[in-house]
Amino acid sequence: MKHQRMTLSLDAGEMAELEDMALRGNSNKTEVIRRAIRIYMLLEQMRAEGKELHAQEQPGSRQLERLVFV
Repeated sequence: MKHQRMTLSLDAGEMAELEDMALRGNSNKTEVIRRAIRIYMLLEQMRAEGKELHAQEQPGSRQLERLVFV
């Protein structure tokens, strides 16, 4: 697979969060961005198929929150 380069402009807060995510995941900024793209692709596929995504506050909790991606 041929890789292409790009430039990404982030504000200071976004860059700090990206760096923190990389550290927490024992990874690097490029890998965090790649993972985010894969998650976004999955969400888009789910949306196209009419599926829903729900978040549960605590395991075993009956309270679910429906997540909507537009």
